[in-house]
Amino acid sequence: MPSRSDPGVKHVRGGLSRARILEAALSIVDREGLAALSMRRLGAELGVEAMSLYNHVPGKAAVLDGLQEVILDGLPLLGPSRADWIDALRSAARSFRGALAAHPNALPLFASRPAVTPAVLRHVDAALGVLRGAGFGPGESVSAFQALVAFVVGNALSSFVPIAAGEVSPPRYGDLSPEEFPHLTAVVPALGRRSAADDFEFGLDALLVGLRARAASCGRALQAGEGL
Repeated sequence: MPSRSDPGVKHVRGGLSRARILEAALSIVDREGLAALSMRRLGAELGVEAMSLYNHVPGKAAVLDGLQEVILDGLPLLGPSRADWIDALRSAARSFRGALAAHPNALPLFASRPAVTPAVLRHVDAALGVLRGAGFGPGESVSAFQALVAFVVGNALSSFVPIAAGEVSPPRYGDLSPEEFPHLTAVVPALGRRSAADDFEFGLDALLVGLRARAASCGRALQAGEGL
């Protein structure tokens, strides 16, 4: 491992901070993937010994949690507005997908790690507030939020995660037998006209339509309960 006295090491100017560490970590992940990230590698990126990092972050888990925060930085918090709550959720989902698309190597973090830092939890809290305002109860608002996040993250994973060229088997739907696969071959002409963005918008519409209906149902159930 290079020492701080090595002439080839890039020294950090202005000292270390949590923000600078997370910025460097995201740079490594963007260039080389999550597997390349370690405290030793992060120290080398910043031109310091790995142990120096622990004065600012408890360990690698805290760095990974912080990467979610950095990626979502700049996304507006949902809040009360004149816009319909469905429109607000639609806009937030699109913005979330855009933030994920900008850092495809970091996508697994959102599929496998819960939100834990205050900066990320503020987004969660704001979204839950919109859902509660729409009529969902505490449990239903959590379920609705989880459904939205799972849809956006799942779509982003299928759309943006890099795959090595040698690991991809291009589908040959045009070679399929119409007798054996009648429905699949019938939609082959439409496949070339669809995009990942089209599929995202279709799925988001379907999910939001369902949430609107469910919110109305929750509201009717609440009114019925209050009338007892």
